[in-house]
Amino acid sequence: MFNKDFYPTPDSVIEIMLGGTDLINKVVLEPQAGKGNIVDYLKSNGAKEVLCCEKNQDLAKIVQSKGRFLSYDIFDVTRDQVSHIDLIVMNPPFSSADKHIQYAWELLPAGAELIAICNSETVNNQYTYRRENLGKLVSDHGTKQDLGPAFVDSERQTSVEISLIKLFKPGTSNDFGDYFDYTEDIENADVEGIMPYNAVRECVQRYVGAVRHYDEVLVCARKMSDIASEFGIDDIVMTCSVGSEEVKKVAFQKALQKKAWNWIFSKMDMHKYLTQSLSEKINKFVEQQENVPFTMKNIYKMVELVAGTNRERMDGVLEEVFDKLTKHYHKNRYSEEGWKTNSHYLIGKKFILPHVVNCGYKGQMEATIGSYTARLFDDLQKALCYFKAEPYLREKHSFADFAGWRKSEELLQFGKWYDLGFLSFKGYKKGTVHCKFKSENVWALLNQHIARIKGFPLPESVKDKT
Repeated sequence: MFNKDFYPTPDSVIEIMLGGTDLINKVVLEPQAGKGNIVDYLKSNGAKEVLCCEKNQDLAKIVQSKGRFLSYDIFDVTRDQVSHIDLIVMNPPFSSADKHIQYAWELLPAGAELIAICNSETVNNQYTYRRENLGKLVSDHGTKQDLGPAFVDSERQTSVEISLIKLFKPGTSNDFGDYFDYTEDIENADVEGIMPYNAVRECVQRYVGAVRHYDEVLVCARKMSDIASEFGIDDIVMTCSVGSEEVKKVAFQKALQKKAWNWIFSKMDMHKYLTQSLSEKINKFVEQQENVPFTMKNIYKMVELVAGTNRERMDGVLEEVFDKLTKHYHKNRYSEEGWKTNSHYLIGKKFILPHVVNCGYKGQMEATIGSYTARLFDDLQKALCYFKAEPYLREKHSFADFAGWRKSEELLQFGKWYDLGFLSFKGYKKGTVHCKFKSENVWALLNQHIARIKGFPLPESVKDKT
C-alpha cells in the first residue's frame, strides 16, 4: 500500500495547518487524500463537503467512503469541476510538491485559499524553474512558515523538514445571482425558444422522474425493513451507484443536473458560448444554488442570460488571452517561462503557449486534458468567431477535439504545422505550442478589440488594418 511519498499527515500538523481557519459550511478540496486524515479533520470541524482525489487505488477505497471522490489523479480534474470550492488543503507528494501545488493554484477559484505542506527544500532551494515559480507564487499571494522535522513522531516517520504554505487568490467571481426563479413550476412554463418546447419539457421531466425514482428506491428499502423486522432484520439499505461508485441523493441530483445542462447547451447549439469561465460558473451555480429548481422557465432564463452577456464574456476571453501571452514575454517580471516570440504590449502574429500538449502512449501529440492554457486556446477561437460574425464549428475550431484521441492512422506529430480555425500551430514534446495567425486582418482585428478593452494605443500598422 505504501509508496515512497505516502506520509499520512499527523494531527499535530493538521492543527497547525488549519488552526484559526473557519471551516464551517465550507466546500474543501483535498487533492492527495491518502487514507483521509485531513478529510476526517475537515468533516469533524464543520466542513459542508469534502471533495477528494487519491491515486493509490487501495487508499482511494478508504477515502471514497469519507468524501465525494472526484478522480484518482488530481491532474485529470478541471477548473469547472471545482469552481464552487472555498478552500484547498493538501499534503502533496514530497518529491513533486511544486508541480502539485502549482496545479492546485491553477484550479483554485478567485476568492479561495490554498493551504499546503511540502518539503522545505521545495520552497527554500529554488534551483529549478518550477520551484522558482512556486517561490514567486508565495511571495506574491501568500506566506511560508518553516515547521522543522514535523513528521518525526508521525505514523510514518521521516526527518525531512517541512514548510507550510498558505496562498490566497484575489478577486471575486461574477455569479448568476438571483436571476433564477425558485418556484417548482414544471408544467406551466409558457415560453418559446430556439429549441422545441416539447424537447425542453421532456428534458425537465426526465430529470424530475429520475430524482423521484431515487426516492422510491429509498421508500422500498424502508418497507422491506418493516416487513423483515419480525425476523430481526431492520437495517436494510439500498444504494445508488454510478459505475462502481456509490452516489448519495444530493450528489446524484447535482451530477444529473450538470449532465442535463450540457445536454441543453448541445441541443440548442450553444457550445459556441460555452467558454471556460461560463463552464465554471454553471458548475458553481449547480453546486451552490441547491434551492433553484431545474425547470423549463429557468432553462430559458439561462439561455437568455448566456446569450445576453456574450459580448462581455468574449471581451473577458480576449483580455485573458492577452494577459496570458504577455506574461510569457521573454523579459517578463513574473518569473514565468518566456519567449522572444511573444510581445509585451500586443498579441504578435506569432506566439507561444505553454502546457497545451503532451506525449501520448504511442508517442503522438495530444491535447493536455484539463489544462487551463489548452482550454484558453479554444476560447480564443470562440471569441474570434464572435467578433468575425462567423459560426463556431467544433470540427473546425476546437483544439480539444482536433488534438484529442484519434485513430492510429491520424495521430498528430510533434513539430508539424496544422491548420485549425484562424490559426496554424505546431506542438513540441515539452508541452509548448507555437501558433501563427493565418490572416493578418484577423490578427489586427484581435489587437484592435484588445486595445478597446484595455484602453491601449495601437501602432499605426495595426490600427489601420481592417
